[in-house]
Amino acid sequence: MPVIRPPALWPTLAATAGLFRHAHPGLGEPSTLPRIERAISAATLDSAWLHAYHDCIGLASAPSGTLAPLALQLAAAPLHLSILADARFPFRALGLVHMTQSVTQTRAIPATARLDLLAYCTDARWEKRGMSFCLVTEARCDGELVWQARTRALAPGKSLWVPPADDKRGNEVGPPEAASLLCERTLHVPESCGRRYAAIAGDLNPIHQHALLARLFGFKRAIIHGTWTLARALSMAELPRSTPFSLDAWFRRPVSLPSDVMVRAWAGHGELRHTAVVSSPDGATTYLNIQLTESAVLA
Repeated sequence: MPVIRPPALWPTLAATAGLFRHAHPGLGEPSTLPRIERAISAATLDSAWLHAYHDCIGLASAPSGTLAPLALQLAAAPLHLSILADARFPFRALGLVHMTQSVTQTRAIPATARLDLLAYCTDARWEKRGMSFCLVTEARCDGELVWQARTRALAPGKSLWVPPADDKRGNEVGPPEAASLLCERTLHVPESCGRRYAAIAGDLNPIHQHALLARLFGFKRAIIHGTWTLARALSMAELPRSTPFSLDAWFRRPVSLPSDVMVRAWAGHGELRHTAVVSSPDGATTYLNIQLTESAVLA
């Protein structure tokens, strides 16, 4: 039975040459994106790695020994990297921009669960600044689909995008009507947080490591991973409080390192639909919008 230790499973720099040695012509038509998939069966998460991950996102331990909402997104990172390194994958891995993240979970997943993980790319489409695609990750326990994540990433470039008349994808997501405040806290994010999280994720991308490296890729400072910002905001707001749940997140702008950010969260009608926003402390810049719906609230 394999034990998932994401940093250990990531290939060395030499082994990641597939990310760079293949031609990346892009796609002339979104429908021609091939389905490239990777899988691992009957795997469990390494307990030391999971503890380090939970600690990094502000969870001393997950409730009742269960997995945090995005733990499996990181655990499946070796599968994602292998897809991006496949010779059939049409886009360059460096330069991809994380646009949105969604997660649907049907029940609590024990930290010791034996899981079958599957990842694949699908659903390419034109965007204003290039073409995006969806990277789907699924986890099954005893044959039952218990967790699914959909990550949409943008490959910047020329575009044939024509906006629909009723396009609302750029709208900000604010608190629901009659919302009650769950959380309003300021958080300092040091530059070292990018390196710490990258080590846990096994992420080799230099834009998360140091300002000097990030400048080589057009950033004035290093930036934190979007999945860290999302996971940290959820832990600060103590969400979700029950399962099943579904969440949708929109990454508006990257959080530079170091930075101070404000995390605000609200509970909506019936306390089943929650909204959270990560912004600059003065609220002038929005980094992340989150909507989360759960089936019930624990007493």
